[in-house]
Amino acid sequence: MNNPAVDVVEAPSLAEKKFGGQTMLIANPLYDDVFKYMMHDRNIAKLVISTLMDEDITDLRPNQQERPNEYVKFDVKGREVPLQRLDYTADIETVNGKSALLIEMQMNREKEALLRFQRYIAEQFVYASNREKDDDIHQIRNIFIWGNRIIRSNDVVIETNPKSHNPATGKDKMLKNNRIDNSMHHRSWNIQVVNLGKNPPASETERMLAMFDQKYCTKNKHHLEIPLDDVPEKFHPVLYRLSKAAADPNVRRQMTAQDEFDRFIEQQREEDRAEVRKEMEGIIAQKDHDLAQTTQELETERRKNQELAERLALLENPKSKTQ
Repeated sequence: MNNPAVDVVEAPSLAEKKFGGQTMLIANPLYDDVFKYMMHDRNIAKLVISTLMDEDITDLRPNQQERPNEYVKFDVKGREVPLQRLDYTADIETVNGKSALLIEMQMNREKEALLRFQRYIAEQFVYASNREKDDDIHQIRNIFIWGNRIIRSNDVVIETNPKSHNPATGKDKMLKNNRIDNSMHHRSWNIQVVNLGKNPPASETERMLAMFDQKYCTKNKHHLEIPLDDVPEKFHPVLYRLSKAAADPNVRRQMTAQDEFDRFIEQQREEDRAEVRKEMEGIIAQKDHDLAQTTQELETERRKNQELAERLALLENPKSKTQ
């Protein structure tokens, strides 16, 4: 991150709440710049990430990104869109004492972002700055917030947590300084925003994620009107932060710019689909022509064979002609 994160969670002003105190108007956190604005507050980021991971994070530090302007392909022609991510180093308390984690957090609408994360994992084995010493390899955690369904499931949160175990006994192997689990396999959380509200929230995490639920969109999709009772009070500071984002002129401009960019991407995709349809129609037409020609050739061949058969029959039985 280019700008240092701040540590202050500001109290809400009366202007930030809707009259009546029952709902709050916030910026839609599915917009890239709104999400970045929210997570720029270090206390907010720590609260959100510790809740998603269910970890006791004692300190959270944003990392300088080696390549802040990364891109991901969004179509078969190789065209690319900017990809934004948030990287942190976190200290957590465990039964074995304090441990350091590398955390990557992304909010994506494109499944192709998964490929970029694979590259990210590989890079962590190269950069020496990610290791304090050779025997202290930082574990990597990744959090994906998806605006679409990436997994065929109605679950809101899906955690992947690989563990070492003995296949003969089926018992997990709780190994100290386990290089395999720590450096080669990584816990991850996939949040499917599209599934919010389909079922009553089953956890504190899902209640926190209500602020992403798009059913609360106003007529202007830049804003959500969130019932305060739907979000636990401990997460209201996050709502206050998003309420400030809704009033920030720069954030509003960036949301409008993202809308325009999304329309451009969809237009490009529609043109690509039309091009593919035209190409497929041409292929089908050619196949139909080839099939018709083949059918005609087969009919001609059948008639020739029939004529030959009749002539052969006459040669073998010439009396049949006089009769």
